[in-house]
Amino acid sequence: MKRQTAMALAAVFAMSVAGTALAAPANPFVDVPAKHWAYDSINKLAQAGVISGYGDGTYKGDRTLTRYEVATIVAKAMANSDKADAATKREIEALKAEFGTELNNLGVRVDNLEKNSSKVKFTGEIRERYEWNDEVAKDGDRTGEKTRVRISMTAPIDENVTFKGRFHSESAWGSSTDSEAKIDQAYITGAINGLGYSFGRQPIVLGQKLLSNNTQYNDGLSLSAGKNIKVTAYAFKNEGKFGKKVSGEAVNENLNFAAGNIDFKVNKNLNITASYLADQDEIYYKSVAAGLKYTGWKDFTVTGEYGENDSYTANSSNGDTSKAWASRIKYKGAIASKVHSYGLYVSYRKAEAGFDPRNWNDFTDNTSWNGIKEMDDIKGVDYGFEYALFKNGIMRIQYNDMEDEKTGNTNKNNMFAELIYTF
Repeated sequence: MKRQTAMALAAVFAMSVAGTALAAPANPFVDVPAKHWAYDSINKLAQAGVISGYGDGTYKGDRTLTRYEVATIVAKAMANSDKADAATKREIEALKAEFGTELNNLGVRVDNLEKNSSKVKFTGEIRERYEWNDEVAKDGDRTGEKTRVRISMTAPIDENVTFKGRFHSESAWGSSTDSEAKIDQAYITGAINGLGYSFGRQPIVLGQKLLSNNTQYNDGLSLSAGKNIKVTAYAFKNEGKFGKKVSGEAVNENLNFAAGNIDFKVNKNLNITASYLADQDEIYYKSVAAGLKYTGWKDFTVTGEYGENDSYTANSSNGDTSKAWASRIKYKGAIASKVHSYGLYVSYRKAEAGFDPRNWNDFTDNTSWNGIKEMDDIKGVDYGFEYALFKNGIMRIQYNDMEDEKTGNTNKNNMFAELIYTF
């Protein structure tokens, strides 16, 4: 084998076992002196078990290797490929293709050898939730009980391309008709020359979630750039029941949206955000927001955000630009993998009528149902508690002391209790 080829193979296979601490013996093979140009690479390969030499303790580096001998080395490198970087993995893949016949003849299943051959990773979440509101808002029903199941999947497509998807199903307790089961996320994400992108049905999360934490049915494209100052632009379509009224009921309407987000990491404890959201004709949203998240106090997280909506709906509902702000202080937090961990939090929120007509906000993870929206014509304080009952099982209870924003005469108190378990 030519010296250049040998050096390339040595570099590839040595990198494939990078990260393993190796104690070098005095001489791995009797015919490889310590001053030999390939001594270090051969030593690492021998220590990692990638090469073993011949029965007489020699390496025979001047002898041309047979294709079967190279295939044996390739097989061992494939078995260690989880330790390789991206460039090395590409070299191993090329060698695997080149010596596929020899590998198969040696009894090596090429398609099953890699430790990373399982490409799709599944995770899931099941939520059982009870909801209650103090004053009847719709249909005379003050309570609601629902089961929600979400199955998420992640699959690498290429070195810098990943597919992500999510199956979503939610139904009322004891009901077979009041239910839905849909794919609410399905998109690819990756990076090209430092420019990140996501394309397909993806979540739209802006700032501290005052404008949007909409994780369902957003079909479009996002582009992002930057590290400490990350800038993201979105163009997408979303369906919602906010079109013209037909027989008193809202009908589905597809709208095109544009959005932008700036996340400035000031230091390890402080992030500042600025966000923008608008639909194509500025009927429901022409919104901007600025917020922050601070974690510099031990065990405490402080979050806050202020926003304005100058859309047609906001002006019609409020007589002017609709304003809103929300803040939260949280002590510790329940961790799914840590039994008995817990968190306590208090939030204050205030939003004028028309600020969030589509109910995309999720700043406080609040229940919004039976006509009570989380950040639209509302003000008050939220009190929450969460606790890890068992591994991967978190219980959460939140009470919302709410009233209408303008007069304070309408009681909008509500609460929820839920158990979320993940797998």
